[in-house]
Amino acid sequence: MELKPNEWKDFHHMMYQIYHGIIALTLVPFALLFLEWDSSANKVEGFSSSPSFIILAQLIWIIAYASWYVWKGEKVMYRIDDNSSISEKMREFKKRSLLKYGILAVAGLLAAGAMWIKPSFVFVISYFAILIQYSFLRPSEDKFVRELRVTKEEREMMHSN
Repeated sequence: MELKPNEWKDFHHMMYQIYHGIIALTLVPFALLFLEWDSSANKVEGFSSSPSFIILAQLIWIIAYASWYVWKGEKVMYRIDDNSSISEKMREFKKRSLLKYGILAVAGLLAAGAMWIKPSFVFVISYFAILIQYSFLRPSEDKFVRELRVTKEEREMMHSN
């Protein structure tokens, strides 16, 4: 199937805008909460047996599961076949990428919220782990080509317009 002129460029630009927007959605609240954090407070105290920390620490399991699911979950796996058109592959990439970014956004907001309720470096580290995952999920052309098994002809078609 032939691509319309600039369809790939517009798609790629749109995916990067979504990607950066979702990262900002979680980064801004985290940064504001982190800046308000009392640097003189004893953050190691977070490992105490206080009931609030024990309850909030359970969020780490949710964040860890979300992080695992983004990579291995059934609903985030690409569903294409060998004779899918480039437009179908672009729709599939967008759909699955948005789901992955959304899951990471929820996990990031949970980490920031937990950090706000009970300041602890455990939640800061979990948030940074989420940011690292975002970097591996960046919607680059190479990732698109690799993940959706784009052929050489399709790739040339993407750039010919």
